[in-house]
Amino acid sequence: MSIVFEVKESIRAIDKIGQSKRDAKEKGTSGIHSKKQKVNTMSDCQNFVKWARAEHGVKSLAAVTEQHYQAYIDHLREKGVTTGHMQNVETSLRLLEKGFKQVVEKEQGPTSRFEGFCPSKRLVAQQRGENIRNRSYDANEVQQIRANCSPEVQKAVDLMRGLGLRVKESVNVRREHFKPAGDGWKLQIEKGGGITKGGRFRDVPVPAEFVGRLKQLMQDKEPQERLVQVTVETVRDGVKEGCKKAQIKQDGRGTHGFRHAYARERFNEMATPENKQMMTRILDNRALGRKADYGIHDQQLYKETKAVMDKVHEELGHGESRWALAMRYLRD
Repeated sequence: MSIVFEVKESIRAIDKIGQSKRDAKEKGTSGIHSKKQKVNTMSDCQNFVKWARAEHGVKSLAAVTEQHYQAYIDHLREKGVTTGHMQNVETSLRLLEKGFKQVVEKEQGPTSRFEGFCPSKRLVAQQRGENIRNRSYDANEVQQIRANCSPEVQKAVDLMRGLGLRVKESVNVRREHFKPAGDGWKLQIEKGGGITKGGRFRDVPVPAEFVGRLKQLMQDKEPQERLVQVTVETVRDGVKEGCKKAQIKQDGRGTHGFRHAYARERFNEMATPENKQMMTRILDNRALGRKADYGIHDQQLYKETKAVMDKVHEELGHGESRWALAMRYLRD
């Protein structure tokens, strides 16, 4: 069996596409949960093993060592690839190691002695200040962009800005996913395959100020009908053209800028002034490469602030303790 084929078998072993990432995490069976991640992981790992075979004569994943891993990261650095790409490669190689271990255990039993090849700590650290900037559209920009978009693209913009949906989610969400909840409404997606990132579960309260617009979007729609009748590409192109006509620089924000705006608004709504001050301190720590709670003595306030952040992340479809994402979504 060639090392290239071993990569394919290993990635296949941890293919969890269509399965709930949340459930898999609780069961300890998480792996690859999206087609895009699978494609990227396969590409990264194939490049690695082909390099290891050509440069070091490695013919099997069982023969790959931590030294090969370290040498490959050094190779990427010498090529001048970005920090972000090297971080993604490290993630892919860790998934490869996990998948190959499962393949070995299936063939040789749980007592097999595959030691792995990934170091305990990643070699590529987040650069200070990297990805730290406000990527949200302000209220005036949203209004101007909408005014220069088609009615269907406007619907997608409203769902992204009003509920924090990704662009793919905004064009795939259906009437049946919105349900009355007490005096208001909620978005509830139990099986997110083909809708949410990684098919993740979503249970999000609809902000009171967005209910009126939501009812307009749901009007005359059948349960299985999508609220937006255009494609992801149409929305992206429409937003790009809307920015151009309004003379607004996208500056890398794309459609994600609406989602960032939602995150900031939700945090500001739920956080107390003390929470906001604490979050500023936490993110300053992270920007300096420190632990989130470095030098923080009021652990109760720290935990309360983290709980607010985690709630916002939950509504966005993220997991808990995602400080790196908080740096991008909440830091000015």
